[in-house]
Amino acid sequence: MIARDAQGGVVLVNVLVVLAIAGGLMLLLVSSQEAAFDRVARAADAAVVEQIAMGAEASVVDALRRDLNEAPETDHLAEPWAQGVIQDEVSLPTGRFSVQVTDLQAKFDINQMAEPSAGLLDFLRRLLLALDQPPETANQISRIMGAVGQIARLDDLSTFGVAPETLAAMAPHVTALPIAGTVNLNTVDPLLLQVMLQNRSHAAQLIRTRESRGFLTLDDLRSVGAQRPQNSGFTSNAYRVDILAEAGTAAIEMQTILTRRNARGVQAVDILERRFTYDTPVTPSN
Repeated sequence: MIARDAQGGVVLVNVLVVLAIAGGLMLLLVSSQEAAFDRVARAADAAVVEQIAMGAEASVVDALRRDLNEAPETDHLAEPWAQGVIQDEVSLPTGRFSVQVTDLQAKFDINQMAEPSAGLLDFLRRLLLALDQPPETANQISRIMGAVGQIARLDDLSTFGVAPETLAAMAPHVTALPIAGTVNLNTVDPLLLQVMLQNRSHAAQLIRTRESRGFLTLDDLRSVGAQRPQNSGFTSNAYRVDILAEAGTAAIEMQTILTRRNARGVQAVDILERRFTYDTPVTPSN
């Protein structure tokens, strides 16, 4: 009787082991299927956010191209083309979404120092003084760029010995444009405008006019007794577009550099650079 009980116990254990193995295999199969489904879902979400970002970029390109025909004489972010594509962050059924456009010609183009004039050199000295930086750095930058030519980014000057703190102070007001261009008075910041005009009162009056109406004209400068500064204008052909798109478990932040051409009968918007600055699954909120 005892032997039979032991034998029955062994059989029971074997049955339980078999059941456990079968259950484990079933769980593994279900888990594998769920993992596969998750991978497919994540890939689908990633494809959706990429298409949303690309579609938003195409809308900006199209708007900038239309603007060359509709209003080529002035550019500012209160124009219909800009208002039609700029979107502050909103929540959509897919997730968050935003489109921001930055006028790159709102800053002084340091690449002009590759072939500097006396006026440009004097302007850079005055800007450095306004930023509490050594004005002699203007001569240093002029020598560097005279030797190496144009640069891709302002920070590239650190390689040639320009102090990091000076470059950090310059960064809000100075850039390295991918194309030749003047500073757009419709988007330039107040400090840079003041340095350009060499008159704080004129700059303040023009900023008030621009804030109330959205843009400036040559008549506005004349009305305050100011002349249009060297290296300034009212148009822009270089922009940065920052797009955020989110869907399901995927999110993407895409940054694009766009330039326009409007010469010799050729009107075009070119994509110079596109990079994804953020592409990580996000945890959906409960």
